[in-house]
Amino acid sequence: MKRILSRTKFVTLLAVLLVGAFGCGVGGDTGQLSLSLTDKPSDDYDAVYVTIARIDVHKAEDMDGEWMTVATPGRTYNLLALAGGVREQLGLVSLEAGHYSQLRLLIGDAHDGGLNILGHAHPAANYVVDADGFEHEMKVPSGTQTGVKLVQGFDINENSTTELTFDFDAARSVVRAGNSGKYLLKPTVQVIDTSVAAIIGGTVTTLDEETPVGVGGALVNIQVYDAGQADAKDQVAVRTSTFTDDTDLHRGDYKLFFAVDPAGETFNIVARKEGLMPEAARLLVENGTAYTQDFELEEITESGTVNVAITGATADIPVTLSFRQTVTLGADEVVIEVLSLGVVNGDPDPITLPAGEYTLVAWTEGKTTFQAPVSVTSGGTTSAPVTF
Repeated sequence: MKRILSRTKFVTLLAVLLVGAFGCGVGGDTGQLSLSLTDKPSDDYDAVYVTIARIDVHKAEDMDGEWMTVATPGRTYNLLALAGGVREQLGLVSLEAGHYSQLRLLIGDAHDGGLNILGHAHPAANYVVDADGFEHEMKVPSGTQTGVKLVQGFDINENSTTELTFDFDAARSVVRAGNSGKYLLKPTVQVIDTSVAAIIGGTVTTLDEETPVGVGGALVNIQVYDAGQADAKDQVAVRTSTFTDDTDLHRGDYKLFFAVDPAGETFNIVARKEGLMPEAARLLVENGTAYTQDFELEEITESGTVNVAITGATADIPVTLSFRQTVTLGADEVVIEVLSLGVVNGDPDPITLPAGEYTLVAWTEGKTTFQAPVSVTSGGTTSAPVTF
């Protein structure tokens, strides 16, 4: 089963568009908005093309709820071509001083007439080119067509600079619809205040004849567990994620860049790669601090297959499947997510997991969250019907 796309950088294009949009001040006292990006490699697709029609901002003091359009690019971007693997300065832009509560990004339905990496005219406004060179259009759910709201607020202060990094989580945003050959785009974007962000980095390895070797393409994510959340889907939240480097020089290395509560937050960090046992660690993280967390993953000796069948979901609206386990990290018993994928109504590909006990949590727009225990036995096949 092919992994869902890792962290494609919608980030980049959003920042680039804003740079062009804010080239001149919008009136009144102004400050500077410094835009940068964080990026990670992925080998799931050769290209991911997304067309951005418009970007709006919303100032908090605007009681009428008015959005101000700051860009109408109408351009089709290959997000993977914007990948750099490091934070990159994209420019300084002028914006009226004050507090801005939201950004809104509208996805276009008409491409810009350019060519893709294959030398072909764009076949659609939003699509992927898979590893075999085939092009697959991504359908945009109707709710997304009204705009993707980025609710992270930010302040622009007079004669000073605010630094923001935009981070797109494509692992939860590009959805392959099982065996149907259809793809959906469900954008998920975070905004990070660069000036106060924390950094977690390290290396994921495994043993090759007793010698540690780097593991490229391993998923590392930062999770928050809150048993007090009433809805099961919210009890485990992924704050951010990345894949480890898969080049000869830095294979297995990773770096995560994100902001936390000023008082500090405790996170569960989970590393996973197909064919290897997942491993987790627990870490108190404070802003402005760099941390190192290495992982050594063992080979899976016992595994089984889970066949999920989904009924009752709305056609073409993504369903998120989250497989979770209860583990002890230090002195704390917590729940971690070991696998998450997006699917649509029907039967997704069989899922292989290490033998063990799991809780399957599934959710989709407009439906009550589903959860059920799943027992995976060595060499066995487990049926997991999901009904909304």
